[in-house]
Amino acid sequence: MTSDPRLHMVLIGPPGAGKSTIADLLARHLPVKIIATGKLLRAEIAAESAIGRQIEPLLDQGHFAPDELIDSLMEQWMYAIPADYGFILDGYPRSGSQALTLNKLLAAFNRPLDLIISLELSEQEAVRRLSGRRICEGGGEPFTLHIEDDGAVARCMQRGGTLAMRDDDQPEVILERMRVFDKETEPLLDFYADSGLLRTVDAHGTPEAVVQRVLDLAQGTTP
Repeated sequence: MTSDPRLHMVLIGPPGAGKSTIADLLARHLPVKIIATGKLLRAEIAAESAIGRQIEPLLDQGHFAPDELIDSLMEQWMYAIPADYGFILDGYPRSGSQALTLNKLLAAFNRPLDLIISLELSEQEAVRRLSGRRICEGGGEPFTLHIEDDGAVARCMQRGGTLAMRDDDQPEVILERMRVFDKETEPLLDFYADSGLLRTVDAHGTPEAVVQRVLDLAQGTTP
């Protein structure tokens, strides 16, 4: 148990595990800021920045951005976290080398990790979730939905929106993303195995159910 009331958490999980949704829901219960690397990088792409132009073809093919770039950006994002808030890392670290860099960075910020959550999801469920994911564009702020969610689809249509699929949600890209994830994440889990902080959480079911599983674990890490 830590004497620091701030919670510092890493979420690890395959594509489709719902890391971003789970992180957003956790932030409603805990004083934490979310550093979601995927979302932040897509913002760079949308802004057509130099970083965005560099990483867009990699992400479109199901690959990750270079370690040196993400490590540098992570330091910038850490500086923006208020002193009295913890954090949830969504999408970082992805490898043992990134984990080593993160340890050094967190030591400099005096923010030791409290909990590492590994979300487990079957390949079949990941493909179902992601291949059915759409972005409602037009008529207001874009939002993500699943084509099986009739209510969300209706809301999109009512406001004059259209449904768009992300390039990296094509089935063949999903499988490539999962292959890369498995290859690069196994050493990461091995790296954290002896830390005493790693916990496995079943990512099947509703986001609310998964969040409750994580909260149950988090309660044991704060004073």
